[in-house]
Amino acid sequence: MKTADKAAQQRKKAERRRSHINDPAPQKWTLRNMWVIGQHLPIDWGVVVCTIILTLLGSLMVLSASSYTMSVKGEDALGEFKTQLFGMAVGGVGFFFAMHLDYRWLKQRWVVMALCGACAVMLGLVVLLPKLGSVASFFNDGHFFLIRSPFVNNAYRWLYFGPPGHTWLSIQPAEILKVAVVLYLAYYMDKKQKTMHLFWRNNFAALFTVGLLILEVLAQPNLSTSCLLVFVTLFLLMAGGMRKRTLIVLLSIAIVGFFILARFVIPDRWERIVFFLDPWQDVRGEGYQLVQSYYALGNGGWFGTGLGLSKQKHNFLPYAYSDFIFAIVGEELGFVGACGVLGVFLALIYFGYRIAVNAIDRFGTYLALGLTSVIALQVVINVLVVTGFAPTTGIPLPFFTSGGTTMAIFLTTIGLLVSVSRRPAAIRERVAPPALVRLKERWARAEG
Repeated sequence: MKTADKAAQQRKKAERRRSHINDPAPQKWTLRNMWVIGQHLPIDWGVVVCTIILTLLGSLMVLSASSYTMSVKGEDALGEFKTQLFGMAVGGVGFFFAMHLDYRWLKQRWVVMALCGACAVMLGLVVLLPKLGSVASFFNDGHFFLIRSPFVNNAYRWLYFGPPGHTWLSIQPAEILKVAVVLYLAYYMDKKQKTMHLFWRNNFAALFTVGLLILEVLAQPNLSTSCLLVFVTLFLLMAGGMRKRTLIVLLSIAIVGFFILARFVIPDRWERIVFFLDPWQDVRGEGYQLVQSYYALGNGGWFGTGLGLSKQKHNFLPYAYSDFIFAIVGEELGFVGACGVLGVFLALIYFGYRIAVNAIDRFGTYLALGLTSVIALQVVINVLVVTGFAPTTGIPLPFFTSGGTTMAIFLTTIGLLVSVSRRPAAIRERVAPPALVRLKERWARAEG
């Protein structure tokens, strides 16, 4: 009798877990039905475990790489680590709310427009505040009440909140824009799914909207983030049904456009490309950072010098706790440890794409596909830069690069991935993106 009761209970639990498959989105969203708390939905623990490992290890590496530099500057040795912890706290809250949010609530026009509009306003403030300072004394030094846009590393990329001389909070709007662009494209492609192969009818409208946002990023100037957003946009449009020849033409135009910008409009970016090809021709100048990165990776050997025992972080390697932190990872953890970190990243990316394929609807598929692609591209670009296979850029390494904004955004992004994973589809073929459907048909014709 007990065995029969236990089997019946297990069947009821299985039915509850499968009930979301035929659970349509509410006609009207309320504060009560936008959450999935208490619905016994599954969680992709692979993503969660990988995120915990990367977050903890990344924070330890920031502490190791930044403590000496900060103390030499006369600042708090734990300053960057505290910023990282603050980003983890904010990101942890964002992760909790995002994973318990029914991601289909995001598929509303006002939500998408509000996020994109907020990013457009913040990016506009980043670019315009310094220019208004030269026009009106009211905006002197780029201040607007308690908001200012500082000039850091030959660019305007941050918004500082607080009175002059004090900073309460700093935000990098370009990091938030990455999520906004993915959300907009997922919403747009889901809405226009049947005609996404038509360029002038649908592709052009999406490209125009995203292009305006990217222009604001270029005005900072921030060529690397602009390039990342262009590739993510084209990848998602390809998955949404864009024709192959249209993709090739747009990709060619993007490559030529970035070449012109780097060569004639932003000349210091062209210098990075030249010295990336041979950093040894100017060891003490433009090639200094990459050469020091080589020394750090070489000094690590197979098993590293040990956590906290890096030599290059002693003011030899610039931005050791920022964009070049992977060089410190390679020095302190060695080749084996660095490969282990990349293995965790690879597992996270695999789980992200698996969530995209198993999503119950196209919106979830595109959302998970875009968010995972943003993380994957940033990992690939950052590692290629640090190892000397790509020109120096300002692309952060997820969960490792110091910065509260990036940490908070990445953790919230993972929360959205987990939210999508909580509603897996029973039949993959019904929700697969058109690009995957065409690929399967092509394989079937090839085998036939």
